[in-house]
Amino acid sequence: MRKFAYLIICLLILTKAAGASDPAAFSTSKPWAYWWWPGSAVSEKGITHNLESFAKAGFGGLHIIPIYGSKGYESAFLSFLGPAWKQKFAFVLKEAKRLHLGIDMTLGTGWPLGGPTINAADAAKRYQIESIQIVANQSYKLPDADVQAASVFVDGNFEQELISAHLSQYIAGPKGATIYVLVQKGTGQQVKRAAPGGEGLVMDHFSKSAFEHYRSEFIPLLKQAHAPLRALYNDSYEVYGANYTPKLFEAFEQLNHYDLRKHLDVLAKPKAESEDENAIWADYHRTFSSLLLTEFTQPFAGWIKQMGFVSRDQAHGSPGNLLDLYAAVDIPETEFFGSKAFDIPGYQVDPDYDTIRFGIPDVRNLKLASSAANLTGKKLVSSETTTWLGNHFKVSLAQVKPVVDQVFIGGVNHLFFHGATYSPPEVAWPGWLFYASTNFNPQSHFWEALPALNRYIETCQKMLQSHQTDSDVLMYFPMEDIWHERNGTGKMHALDLHANSRDWMKNTSFGRWSEHMQEKGYQVDYISDQLMAGLQLTPKRTWKTKSGLEYKVLLIPAAHFVSLETMELWAKWVKQGLPVYFLEHLPLQVNSFGLTADEKARWAAAKETLLMHWVSDPINILERYKVTREGIADYGISFIRKKTGTGAQYFVANLSNKFSDGMVQFAKISGGVELEDPMTGEIKKANLRKDKQFYLQLAPGQSLLVRSIPAVKKSMPSEAVAKVFTPLVPVAKIQLNFPQQVLPAQSMESLQFWTQDSSTHDYWGKGTYSFDFDLSAEQIPQAKVLHFDKIRDWVRVKINGKELGLVWSLPYQINIPVGLLQVKNHIELEVMNVSANRVRKLDREKFNWKNFYEINFVDIQYRPFDASTWVVTPSGIEGELYFSN
Repeated sequence: MRKFAYLIICLLILTKAAGASDPAAFSTSKPWAYWWWPGSAVSEKGITHNLESFAKAGFGGLHIIPIYGSKGYESAFLSFLGPAWKQKFAFVLKEAKRLHLGIDMTLGTGWPLGGPTINAADAAKRYQIESIQIVANQSYKLPDADVQAASVFVDGNFEQELISAHLSQYIAGPKGATIYVLVQKGTGQQVKRAAPGGEGLVMDHFSKSAFEHYRSEFIPLLKQAHAPLRALYNDSYEVYGANYTPKLFEAFEQLNHYDLRKHLDVLAKPKAESEDENAIWADYHRTFSSLLLTEFTQPFAGWIKQMGFVSRDQAHGSPGNLLDLYAAVDIPETEFFGSKAFDIPGYQVDPDYDTIRFGIPDVRNLKLASSAANLTGKKLVSSETTTWLGNHFKVSLAQVKPVVDQVFIGGVNHLFFHGATYSPPEVAWPGWLFYASTNFNPQSHFWEALPALNRYIETCQKMLQSHQTDSDVLMYFPMEDIWHERNGTGKMHALDLHANSRDWMKNTSFGRWSEHMQEKGYQVDYISDQLMAGLQLTPKRTWKTKSGLEYKVLLIPAAHFVSLETMELWAKWVKQGLPVYFLEHLPLQVNSFGLTADEKARWAAAKETLLMHWVSDPINILERYKVTREGIADYGISFIRKKTGTGAQYFVANLSNKFSDGMVQFAKISGGVELEDPMTGEIKKANLRKDKQFYLQLAPGQSLLVRSIPAVKKSMPSEAVAKVFTPLVPVAKIQLNFPQQVLPAQSMESLQFWTQDSSTHDYWGKGTYSFDFDLSAEQIPQAKVLHFDKIRDWVRVKINGKELGLVWSLPYQINIPVGLLQVKNHIELEVMNVSANRVRKLDREKFNWKNFYEINFVDIQYRPFDASTWVVTPSGIEGELYFSN
């Protein structure tokens, strides 16, 4: 008996310990958010208030990022990693655990990584080359700087290397020679948006020793940390001007098999002048890509795993091969930055967003992170979402949902809102805000409606996280072509996801072909040289990843420069009968200056093997190999397909205006189909016709979860249903009332925005439209869905005393319960607007709410924020209402 009791006690202890670190204690299917900490001026009262609010609104977790503070609150600032900061961090973990919220944190403050512990030796570096013309046989004084290398050139040819160890204060050379001296300098870049105690130089991301020194200050904190702390994070690479590290020459020679110091004259040129020089530059860029992977990203992920946590990383913005960098961490993270003009009727785009300066978000960019995750078996792919979606105080949830749908289509299944600023409950509205976010904290104008969006995201992400992707095609990402593009002094090819993605993604052969495949209904994953080398072959002559995914065809879009290793791998696969096909043309040149004559001959021989594998369009090839094509793409319907044990599941979204309803076919659905509306939870089932088609209603802006099921006895109609539209006509004037009579009531003949009355121009809040309407006995059975024309910005619907819910996304419509409508009816429409008009008033009155340090507060074009001259933002409801069946 005593032994049994002892075992029970041990079991309880083990269960408790397991629960303390069990990731299931919080949800990854719910959305998370960046949680900005201005000045780290957090209190226990404020932490509890914030976290309870987030939990109640349906968040799964928060990501702590300390930043600059708010003026006037200096006494509350906490020095980053100081004793008081650590105490508040421990309190966060305690409260988050109680509320079943996960916590991630940036490995530092602001971005990029750096701070007070980074000295000159560990800071980001750049090179500067000075040339000395020898006019006489005499010695010349070296620059008074950190000389790393010097080489002598005569008549433009390398003559002599002055090895670093032998460099003295004076150097000499023959008359007429040129001596190139490479000097190491710091970039001087400071951490952007740093929090108190986090200020300092940016780290050298190409130096493992620099990262090891940097990480050491976090070890005491992490040794004391526990669940629900989950992941440590590295933000997008925004290290400006860093193009040198002391290990460069050693790493370069090891990778490329020649000495870069013999080509300092090339590094000094403002522009490459020959193919050889361009190849040297490409070798230089490839070296930095390798260093970023092996000296930072892999050590970052490995150390975090060793500490017992998960790594999350934004690889973009860096000069590395993004696929390899994303693949090196536990949770690769992409981002959706800016506005996109979705072709959805009624969708609003902020006219002040500068697409030329900041670019247009693109699903192809998102797929770099998700492809890396798919190929390496990562369960989660995250995304920084809605950064600068619109100007402050103007963004509606109707703008947010298509963005959410787009990132899901791009393979993301773990969404992070950007973002939610910590704001003390006692600070007057608008509270503390971050300058570049869409605001998802309790001060947001859409806070009351946000739980509906969060429930939608949770429903979708549960499915997206439960199944592996179902792609048939691999498309090679030609990073070497990017490294050979427009080279010159100090150039680094940083692959950010904003405007410059036009150069390295959209306006390239890869970008055009990946878009073409997408539009034709083929689901494709992107692959790099390194990831390709890890593929396994199956007896069916297909490729298989270690995670179990299988691909039928490999496409190479017009690659100009390819390595010997990759060319020989492709040649080997072609000889084995695998479907490797080149679009537009075969590779044109070797990728590196360092190849020997024998290696160049091997490259040419490998190319000969590939001659019969060039195609002008891959569609016939894909059909021959029975690659799955989804015909719904012809109607502008976007999709992502997932594998299941019984077939397939789809997330589909209509982000265009080509389709509303009709007969469709899904390639991997047979027998029966189940359609789940993730907005409402409503599930419908249908049997397929003999031609495997079924009737689908999917209005622009709508989305569905679609899954294959066995044939069912009772189902919805499998043929097109004639639409019946019934106008909702008030029998008398419409009344508009405001809470507590804060504004005079209005009476109107038809639904109009309340801002047509000048007395409402400064108002932010709710207004309720109410009126009576009649329906005939014949109309009542057909009135199943209520449609709105224009809503600014969400509405709570009540008919005949029954609350039906919120309408907050496009298309503006809501289902009507059976039996609710009568011949005589009464409707109440409680509308909430965005807060643009309220802040417009604050700025006209010179109210000092913009009182933050560093960047303070800027608008969507990075100018000082000033809403005082804004035109009035329409608010309320306008246009017709009508029912449909």
